[in-house]
Amino acid sequence: MKTMFAVAVCSLVMMSLIACSGKNKSYGEAYGSPEAQTGTEAPAGETFMDGPGLSLLPDVKPVPEGTEHHIRLDVTHKVIEVADGVKYRGWTFGDDIPGPTIHVKQGDKIIFTLTNRSDKMASFMAPMPHSIDFHAAMVNPVDKYRTILPGQTLTFEWTANYPGVFMYHCATAMVLQHLAAGMYGMTIVEPTGGYPTKVDREYALVQSEFYLKGEPESDGTYDTDMNAVEKKQPTYVAFNGKANRHLFEPLKAKPGERVRLYVVNAGPSDTSSFHVIGTIFDRVWIEGNPVNELRGMQTILLGASSGAIVEFTIPEKGKYVFVDHEFTDAHHGALGAIDASE
Repeated sequence: MKTMFAVAVCSLVMMSLIACSGKNKSYGEAYGSPEAQTGTEAPAGETFMDGPGLSLLPDVKPVPEGTEHHIRLDVTHKVIEVADGVKYRGWTFGDDIPGPTIHVKQGDKIIFTLTNRSDKMASFMAPMPHSIDFHAAMVNPVDKYRTILPGQTLTFEWTANYPGVFMYHCATAMVLQHLAAGMYGMTIVEPTGGYPTKVDREYALVQSEFYLKGEPESDGTYDTDMNAVEKKQPTYVAFNGKANRHLFEPLKAKPGERVRLYVVNAGPSDTSSFHVIGTIFDRVWIEGNPVNELRGMQTILLGASSGAIVEFTIPEKGKYVFVDHEFTDAHHGALGAIDASE
């Protein structure tokens, strides 16, 4: 009798292990890719990004058709506005800070090209070596995330094994400097079968910090204050690249609509306590993976490089402010709004 019981238990355990193994097969199946290639064939013209599923914040384009996508981002150095009337000497992916949002599906292959065009832009800013690190990828970083010099191009492949909301950023030393200068963005990897909920609106938000020197340069632009960077004393904290941007460019919704926000805290060093005033997150997926579900959340804590998807319903007509509830950051510009006044 004991023997039969032991056999039955063993069989159940084996069946459970096999079932779990089957469930996990959708994760991490594509390992290995060709060695990265470098060259000097830089793209021409004033287009600094190319490929399906690319969008500028806060928009999120649909996942492109097919399972293989060619995506290109160029590195540029340019002057951007980090607050009203405040010009900053930034380093960019795709000629914007943050860089373009990449939207793909779990299992898709990305053939990615990075071109360092820092030698072609902003003559008053010195060209610099640069690279890229995709948190959504599983690759050899020494190979794929290698640094390229001004004028060089790097091409490599990676597969989106895991669904989620991921950061990408420059990985060239000193990484802290490159991040502080603006070299980051978001990758959204949608689950194979889509999300378990349907929404009326969706937007992407990247929170980040800017550290400006006390006095501008002779042309009125500000450079990065690395002393403030190392002390974690930002001048501005922003959603989507500009302090208080979405107070003046509010996100749109209507009463009763369901909203999905893809949120990444790019840092480089601070945390974010993300909160929307006037509603409750009825779904939160930590790192944007529906397996990691929380419900009824007032605030979601995101460390530097962490991401999440938050969903909620607009309860009635009004304006709903979203904020980093670490109010020093809100005071420095980490504020925005969803306008549901119509």
